[in-house]
Amino acid sequence: MPTPKGTIVQFARRPALDEEEVSVSLPPSSFVQPGAVAVGSAADLSGKPKVWFAIGPGRSGKTMLLRWAAEMTANQGGSAIVAAADPQNRSLKNYLEGVAEPPTNDAVATSRWLEALLRHVMDEKASAMVDLGGGDTALHKLLAMVPDLAESLEGAGVAPVAIYTLGPRVDDLAALASFEALGFQPAATVLVRNEGLADATTDRAEAFARILRHSAYRGAVERGAVEVWMPRLDPAVVQELEAKRLSFMQARDAIQPESRQVAPLGPFDRSRIRRWLLSMDAELSPIKSWLPV
Repeated sequence: MPTPKGTIVQFARRPALDEEEVSVSLPPSSFVQPGAVAVGSAADLSGKPKVWFAIGPGRSGKTMLLRWAAEMTANQGGSAIVAAADPQNRSLKNYLEGVAEPPTNDAVATSRWLEALLRHVMDEKASAMVDLGGGDTALHKLLAMVPDLAESLEGAGVAPVAIYTLGPRVDDLAALASFEALGFQPAATVLVRNEGLADATTDRAEAFARILRHSAYRGAVERGAVEVWMPRLDPAVVQELEAKRLSFMQARDAIQPESRQVAPLGPFDRSRIRRWLLSMDAELSPIKSWLPV
């Protein structure tokens, strides 16, 4: 049937379903542990202390996600230790007060610091959120010494939560593939597909097609990992938040930060943040009980 005049036809790029899978580069490992038994997704972790292990390559959305989670935790009257252990980027302290961090970037020392933090969490039944790098050597080194780390936390009554932030690049799966192969497979594992890293003119499922069908990704899903989307926030608004060092709620409600004079965002940008926060609540609702509150 001919296309009527004036009709705008959109041509979407279709992924080749039979194309060869691209392998991901994995860091060297000292051991390989058999895969964990599949567990039902979105388990209810209400009332339990939790440790978030936020893992992903640089600029994949870890810091933004943890900022949001820390605000939601505080807004619900909860408290959690927020730690920055990424060897390259520890920008969380620019947005949150009291961020704990190791005194050095040395991988061995950072691994010991991380172990001490987790011992404290287990002893005190506290919650924590740890910002880790994508190829984080500190966690790798700790797993080499304590391969049953997730099981040890669970045995102490603390729920480990593996948070993987992903863009549409296949290489973003390297950390997921690596830690899954090492046997670090918490029952609570979430795969956060960051829409902000994809082409805004492309359907999100299409933009992430190679990621979604990759064996490393599918393997995590098949064992019980939960899939969520992190909605896109206008890049200009993100830059304003970063430049002004504003929390999402401060920006949304035009609240002045203490001891600093900052011009509030305009009404349209505040509206964008309001809509983004509502979208975050909706998209991450499957793991609402996983928030460290």
